[in-house]
Amino acid sequence: MILYIIVAISILLNIILGIKVVQLQKELDEVKKATRLTKEEVEKLNERLRRLKVGG
Repeated sequence: MILYIIVAISILLNIILGIKVVQLQKELDEVKKATRLTKEEVEKLNERLRRLKVGG
């Protein structure tokens, strides 16, 4: 009987952890999207860096 309780708790914890992993993956994808620079932004940053190097 105790074994069944332990197995049930284990399965429940695995389900909860699985849900948490999915949630964290979604959050990570959102962070990646928010921090990804567009090609245009990268070109502007590179141009600024070139100007700083030439000026300095």
